[in-house]
Amino acid sequence: MKKSSYPEPLDPTAYPRHSGIATFFRLPYITDPTQIDIAILGIPFDGCSAYRTGSRMAPREIRCMSAGVRPFNDALKLNPFKRHRIGDYGDLSTDPYSIENTIKLIEDGIDPLMEAGVIPVSIGGDHSITYPVLRSIAKKHGPLAIVDIDAHPDTCDTQCGHRFGNGTPFRRALEDNLIIASKVIQVGIRGTAFYEGDTEYGRKKGFKVWEAEDFMSLSIADFKSEVHKIIGKTKCYLSFDIDSLDPSVAPGTNTPEIGGLSGLQSLQIIRSLAGLRLVGADIVEVSPPLDTISRITSITAAQLLYEIICVI
Repeated sequence: MKKSSYPEPLDPTAYPRHSGIATFFRLPYITDPTQIDIAILGIPFDGCSAYRTGSRMAPREIRCMSAGVRPFNDALKLNPFKRHRIGDYGDLSTDPYSIENTIKLIEDGIDPLMEAGVIPVSIGGDHSITYPVLRSIAKKHGPLAIVDIDAHPDTCDTQCGHRFGNGTPFRRALEDNLIIASKVIQVGIRGTAFYEGDTEYGRKKGFKVWEAEDFMSLSIADFKSEVHKIIGKTKCYLSFDIDSLDPSVAPGTNTPEIGGLSGLQSLQIIRSLAGLRLVGADIVEVSPPLDTISRITSITAAQLLYEIICVI
């Protein structure tokens, strides 16, 4: 493939969407970072899930469900596949028996993309995968701004005595100077906590935290204005935890919490990020084995993935 060529999804008039080998958006499978601008990749690891599991199966299922997404975004008036070279980069290697080894494998797997100037968009996996991805990206871009759409702040110090879990990635990232506390935005936070003050760590460090009810009292225009004011031109990473959505919208997730975002609100949040300097993104915590209603969570994740690509 010539570097100047733009990979595009298979033509559905020639190859119906239910046919063919599953890749993200039916794009070519490309493992040469020099041939792409944006790499969509799977990180099938849920060894840090402290409650329900199954998100290791998400990359495979979301690939299948992404076949239903059409290429033109009528709301944003663009076809992302004609603007950037985008490919399915495959799955990174993980070790289901070792959290520490998996962290190294993920970081090492993202490094070649950074060297080639590629934007990685990762499909987890549980939320622990964000930490090693940030380790790699920060080596190239320096400390990052963060937009974390999530039901949980994921700033625990430990989980069951371990420093690495799906509830610790942003604490570890801050300690390692991978992120800028004053430019961390979390939206959708809600639910019960293990102890009093469990959700205060980020606020004390300078994070801007919108609990779900606070966000829902805002207009999307005010939210967008505040986000762009906080982040400005700083390079930014977007992490979308599917449990930010209400379980009625996305039941197939490891840690569901009632009172979450609607599908429309999630689209509005992502689209409000247009214009930020996004250098990476992920979608995490989709658990296909728990997705018992017509695969609705994986379908939703595939559509959100498309919106993220469009915003990039």
